[in-house]
Amino acid sequence: MTATPPITVLVVDDDPFVRRGVTDIFAATDDIAVVGEADDGDRVPDAVRRTTPQVVLMDLKMRRVGGLEATRQLLALPDAPKVIAMTAMDVDDLVVQAVAAGAHSFLSKGEAPETFHQSVRVVAAGNTLFSQESLRRIAAHHPDPAPTVVPSAFANLSERERQVLQELATGASNSEIATRLYLGQTTVKTHLSSVFTKLGTDNRVRAALAAMRAGLVD
Repeated sequence: MTATPPITVLVVDDDPFVRRGVTDIFAATDDIAVVGEADDGDRVPDAVRRTTPQVVLMDLKMRRVGGLEATRQLLALPDAPKVIAMTAMDVDDLVVQAVAAGAHSFLSKGEAPETFHQSVRVVAAGNTLFSQESLRRIAAHHPDPAPTVVPSAFANLSERERQVLQELATGASNSEIATRLYLGQTTVKTHLSSVFTKLGTDNRVRAALAAMRAGLVD
């Protein structure tokens, strides 16, 4: 039986101790492998070309080129890897902007190792992992820096699509949404694809934030 290849990760941070610490976090796993590092945002494109990671853990505050700009540049590339923004704070303005730029999830550097493991696994699978409370704080206290969802777009959602979106906004994965709504995962993916098309976004976090700002989620 052929073993499943590990999820490949690139760690980007200008602090060598943080890079070492994050690398050590994944050394304890069998299914995640750190394949490279970058010490600043301007080194990310070359590091990605050399190592072809599936997921990039991106520090948002670096000396020469910040993680926000590096994320924008990276996600403009064809076949770009998934990006998880890292910050010393749970939620700040850079996190909001990183979400707007297309980051697939975000993590506080103070999270437990298990949260790092879970976040990478979930994001690599095409989902995301975030705290509903963190999203609520973003929606309540930070204006959308790049609004793309017009209020009338929600009227185009079917009842089932609205239910799927509401579950998404709790931070649920596709499998969790499927379980809660008694649907197959393929059906959930189909509904989410339709939701993203109707709302004009392909970012799960942005869709969840839009739902919160529209009052679809308590």
